[in-house]
Amino acid sequence: MSTPYGHGDRPQDRVAPPPGVLPPPQASQWQQTQYAPQGQYQQPGGQYPQPGPQGQYQQPGQFRPQQQYPGQWAQPYYGAGGPNQFNGFQPPKRRGGALKLLLLGFSVVSFLGIALSAVGVMLAGGADTDTTEPQISGPSIAPTATTRPEKGTAEDYLLNAPIYQAGGLGELNCPAEKLGDGSLASQKVYYEKLFKCLNDGWRPVFAKAGQTKPDPGLVVFDQQVITPCGTFQPLSGRVLAFYCYGNQVMYTDVKQMNKAFGPKQDLAFLMTIAHEYGHHIQGVSDLFYARAVYLQDHPEEKLDSSRRNELQASCFAGVFSRAVAKSYPFTSRMKEFEFQASNSFGESPDTPASERTHGLATSQGFWIVNGLNVGETRACNTFAAAPDLVK
Repeated sequence: MSTPYGHGDRPQDRVAPPPGVLPPPQASQWQQTQYAPQGQYQQPGGQYPQPGPQGQYQQPGQFRPQQQYPGQWAQPYYGAGGPNQFNGFQPPKRRGGALKLLLLGFSVVSFLGIALSAVGVMLAGGADTDTTEPQISGPSIAPTATTRPEKGTAEDYLLNAPIYQAGGLGELNCPAEKLGDGSLASQKVYYEKLFKCLNDGWRPVFAKAGQTKPDPGLVVFDQQVITPCGTFQPLSGRVLAFYCYGNQVMYTDVKQMNKAFGPKQDLAFLMTIAHEYGHHIQGVSDLFYARAVYLQDHPEEKLDSSRRNELQASCFAGVFSRAVAKSYPFTSRMKEFEFQASNSFGESPDTPASERTHGLATSQGFWIVNGLNVGETRACNTFAAAPDLVK
């Protein structure tokens, strides 16, 4: 796979990075995909994984990418573990049928959209000086599995992943930078500080879960950006930000953030980037890959699984928010935090059931605040949560 940051093999891929790269994205941990004749793609060696004995893979043939966004490059769903694994996640033995790597409707880009209700309500912004403990209210649960799936299966991993036992981030020293006029330069400064805190906070958690991976990249853009997950324009639809698993980079739309919130609503900016980092956590912890495997056997659960995935990322954002609440600080702004959490992201009750991929705005708020209140990753096992909590 080529990237637009100079890591590709083709001259046309070696273009300058878009504005606001913080820091330069690191080389992808994914298997590289190369161009083949007639617009087809090959794995190194010209092969495509096929199921072999006892769930292992053999490699005849090549493939053509499916279900791509305009401008997207081919992207297999296995990663650094090699073509016999989903980034180290070993699927169980299967009884007949080919294991498809490219899942219908399963995307390698995760978006954070704008809620249809209450977006744009202006709240009092700016930093405060209150460093007392946050006054906790609202949900405070740690979901646990009520079923016992076969050991070692994708479902077992989703319900019992080690990341759920990794604890919290402690207390981080993370004073917020001012968003100023909300310009590219101002947002870049704000995100750069916050991004460092996210990396510093989550690295020890990854280590507890036995995972060591490079920090993700961050792109803050106000003009067209080309990514392994597609080409995106500012103000494209309702997308605030997205994370691309193909190069482990988060992207935030300067113009969309200003349109939706404005620089006075800085807590929405905090939640947005912390949510996208939540998708990085899912990749590092192999939850993303386990979900990919699970959906191949349970395609009818695509929407439910998508909501659980997105709400989990928001819960991880809440866990991080707890770690910075005193130093950011927003301990005296908890009502504002809760309002933003429940009114700024996700979908409205009017959204057709067939389009509910992120969860209702109220569900988003529930899981953000739950992560904040519990303050540990055990709060974020949304795959074990009751259906009425992931609407």
